[in-house]
Amino acid sequence: MQPHIIARPDHTISRKEISSAALKVLYGLKDAGYFAYLAGGGVRDLLLGRDPKDFDVATNATPEEVKKVFRNCRLIGRRFRLAHVYFHREIIEVSTFRAPTPADDEARSDQHVVAESGIVMRDNVFGSPEEDALRRDFTVNALFYNIADFSIIDYAGGIEDLENKIIRVIGNPATRFTEDPVRIIRALRFAAALDFEIEESAREAIRAQAERLEDCSSSRLYEEIQKLFACGKSHRVFELAAELGVFEHLFPELGAWLNAPDGESKTHWLEKTFAQIDRWRAAGFRVDPALLFALVFGEYHEWIARHIMAEEDIPHADALVEATHRHIRQLDRIRIPKAATHHIAEIMAGQPRFLTTTPKNAKRMLRHRSFLDAFLYFKFAARATGRHEKELEWWEEQRKKK
Repeated sequence: MQPHIIARPDHTISRKEISSAALKVLYGLKDAGYFAYLAGGGVRDLLLGRDPKDFDVATNATPEEVKKVFRNCRLIGRRFRLAHVYFHREIIEVSTFRAPTPADDEARSDQHVVAESGIVMRDNVFGSPEEDALRRDFTVNALFYNIADFSIIDYAGGIEDLENKIIRVIGNPATRFTEDPVRIIRALRFAAALDFEIEESAREAIRAQAERLEDCSSSRLYEEIQKLFACGKSHRVFELAAELGVFEHLFPELGAWLNAPDGESKTHWLEKTFAQIDRWRAAGFRVDPALLFALVFGEYHEWIARHIMAEEDIPHADALVEATHRHIRQLDRIRIPKAATHHIAEIMAGQPRFLTTTPKNAKRMLRHRSFLDAFLYFKFAARATGRHEKELEWWEEQRKKK
């Protein structure tokens, strides 16, 4: 198919907005005789007037050929073979144009492996720019910026969807979500972060395919969920995840608890949690993953702890530690690292200790490695629930004295 090409005078992207590292890679590949396109989210964000988080490059050079062009290059990945070109403060990811592989293509089957569930396990079949664009996830992520003539190349109608603020899957949404269910999470993230609407057939496919998230790599889900909740619009992400039936497949125990008869007040806690995370993000404060998960799980862990205390004669802090580990052991869908789990437990264990307002306790607490995150949790919880306001004021004074 013929792409829609937008010449330099007719679009807003300038080389001044592209990092010097990305330009070095683009020109290096071009001068070596290869196609060199800025691709994906970087193009999308530049067209929307946003600052791209990173710049990715697509080319017809194979990963091995890219490595020959750049000494500062390392090849990574098995599922998707990629080249990383390293600069002082930036890594430019370079991918080779990829194509779908026919089911009967035995000659290249070792490069394209699909599990019985339909998830693509390996995909290193190279193709044309058109094939590469049409195998990407969403139309707004399938745009290319051609360094040879500074034009925008659009094979999938991404420009129109950018103008209409629509997240549209390329191809059949049900098929694409089956190939890689993590695209469901990405759809939620892009819709929330960009303030776009998810196209209706994709919404229906998300509802139908959300359970496939249970087949994804748990470590990959952990990384994607961090991105999801740190996108600056996590409150909107939560609304979409609840509306489209995604939340309970990511956090089944928490979802079941929220859907209990008294779930309204519990949802209120999560709504306030995500609104706070967004405020921190807008202020430039990086939320530690452990604090993020402690806030999301906090009320649920308190609920488990109350049950533990009813069964066993143990202090509140110890019950919260046990509740945290008990719940996270059940989270087989999301592999939270042990170090993060211990940090979450320390944050939770600190909460009842903030109720002891003595100089001796303050001295001990202020020295603890998890004090800041535990205090931020306590401060949020106090203001969200209207409880322990006097204790919060006392601890604010102790921090000033430190």
